[in-house]
Amino acid sequence: MKTKSRGHGPSLYYATDKNVFDALNEHKVDAKTIAQLFLSRNTIVGKKTSREEKAKYFSRLNHDYYDHKAISEKLGIVPRRERTTSMDVSGVIQVDSIVDVAEKIKKELESAGEVVQISRSGEDICLNIQYSTIDYKKNEFSQVQIRDGSIELIKTDAGYTVRNTQNQYIDDVREAMFGKLESETDSKLEKNVISLFDIPSPKLRSKFFHSLIHELPGYRHVDVTDVYTYKAKPSEERNDDEEDENELDTHIEKVFLRGNGVSRSELLNDLIEKDDYYITKIGWSAEELSGVGRQFDIEALFSDPKDCSSFSFLLCGVFPVEDGKVMTKRRPPTKNEIEAISIAIETKSRALVVALRNEYENAINGEGNGN
Repeated sequence: MKTKSRGHGPSLYYATDKNVFDALNEHKVDAKTIAQLFLSRNTIVGKKTSREEKAKYFSRLNHDYYDHKAISEKLGIVPRRERTTSMDVSGVIQVDSIVDVAEKIKKELESAGEVVQISRSGEDICLNIQYSTIDYKKNEFSQVQIRDGSIELIKTDAGYTVRNTQNQYIDDVREAMFGKLESETDSKLEKNVISLFDIPSPKLRSKFFHSLIHELPGYRHVDVTDVYTYKAKPSEERNDDEEDENELDTHIEKVFLRGNGVSRSELLNDLIEKDDYYITKIGWSAEELSGVGRQFDIEALFSDPKDCSSFSFLLCGVFPVEDGKVMTKRRPPTKNEIEAISIAIETKSRALVVALRNEYENAINGEGNGN
C-alpha cells in the first residue's frame, strides 16, 4: 500500500504567537471559544473588547496542546461527502479469506494511527476507516484534516461488488486489500470497472450520460442542473498551416454549463454535435416512480475526462414530499436511499458500457454510425 506523500512542508512544529493571533481573528473561531480559552486562564473578557485586542493579548501567553486543539477544531475543514465508485470482482473468493485480509489491513492502518472498524452481515463485509490527511499549504491549525471513508464488499453470484469512497487514499487501501487476497489465496481475481476508455467516440460518450439520466431504473428524469463537457487538446504536431496553428493556440478544453434545462440548451447541443465535445460530468434531479414521489439530486462523472475512466457518483441530497408537494429545501440522504440509488446507477452504467461498446464495434466494422 502506498504511503502518504508530502507535497509541501514541513510545517512548524509549534504554533507561534503570530499563528495564534491570526487564528483567533478568523471568523470561524467564535466568541464562545475565545471566552473559554481565557476562562481556562481564570480570565474573564468583556463583550465590548474587540476581537483583535483579545487575540493580541492571548497570543502573548503560553499555549499548550489543548489550546491548539480547541482552535484547530474551529478552523478545521468540514469535508464534503465524497463520491462513490464501484467495481465487480469475480473469481473464487471465500468470505473467511476476506475477513482475514481485512484484519491484517486493519492492523497496518491502526499502527499508522488510523481508526478502522470491520462489520459483517452474512457474506457482506464493510470497512469503515477514519484517517487523517495533512495539507502543508494551510496554516498550522488547519493542516490536519480528519476524514472518513468506507469499503463495502457485497456478495454477488459471480463474486463481489466492491463499493468504496472515491479518493486516492481509500483506493490504495482497496487495491492493497485485493493484492493481499490474491497473493495469500493463490487465486486470480478479475476486476471489472465502469469505463469508456475503449469507446473513444464523443457522441457515444455523451450518450452514456444521456441514457443514464433518462433510463435510470426506478426513477424519472426531472431536470439537468449542470453539465461538464470536454475536448482533448489536439496533438501539437508541426503544421505549416497558420490557421491550424491558431486553432491550437485557442483550444478550449472544458466547458461548464449550469442552470435549468441545461440538457436542452442550444449551446450544449452545438458543442456536442459540431465540435466533438463530450459530457464527462452531469448533475440532475430524478423523481422516484414508486413511493411518495421524492426527488433526488444526483451527480455522476468520470474523474479522468480524457480516458473517461474512474467513474463515480453521489446522491447529493433529497427533496422530501409533504402534503403531496415536493419541498424546496434539500435534506441529507439516508443510508437506504443511498443504497437504492447506488444499485440503480451501477446496474444501468454497466449495461450501458456493454451496449455502447457493441455499438462502437459495429460502427467501426461498417454496421452502424458511432462517430
